[in-house]
Amino acid sequence: MTTSAMTIELSDAQLVGRCRAGEAAAWNELVERFSRYVYAIAVRAYRLPEHDAEDVFQDVFARAYERLGSLRDDTAIRPWLAQLTRNACVDRLRVSAREQ
Repeated sequence: MTTSAMTIELSDAQLVGRCRAGEAAAWNELVERFSRYVYAIAVRAYRLPEHDAEDVFQDVFARAYERLGSLRDDTAIRPWLAQLTRNACVDRLRVSAREQ
């Protein structure tokens, strides 16, 4: 199955299930599917500079990978990623404030 075919065929919940099963292609698709969403929260909502938004992006997907098992409802991946992103943005802003 190609990545583009996976996008059409799998719901968010099905994609999460495949990620939990350890499918690398599914993880790549999850990152691809939600990358603009996560980045938009960092840049538009929190007005982070590009380099900070990229750090948040990396942090969010690293946390998601580590904590996917704690997601109680696979259909809630979008709001869960949004919350991870908000938390990472706030952390980033705190670090930036301390550095100044």
